[in-house]
Amino acid sequence: MQEEGVQSRVGHRCETAPLVALPSGTPAWITPELVELTQKVWQPYYDTPLTLEDAITILRNASGLLDTLTRR
Repeated sequence: MQEEGVQSRVGHRCETAPLVALPSGTPAWITPELVELTQKVWQPYYDTPLTLEDAITILRNASGLLDTLTRR
């Protein structure tokens, strides 16, 4: 039986498993759902599977870029 939030190999979300646990120190705006979406969107561009840490790094870097671009 799979846990809620965990995607099965066929791409369906099961109802009983918890979503990934984020490491301490992860910004509050980074949610497990956002991490999963980031992995899904960016995985086609990587040869190796993206880890939780990879997805968090991608999100933090994108946030930093947007911060820089919006400063005057």
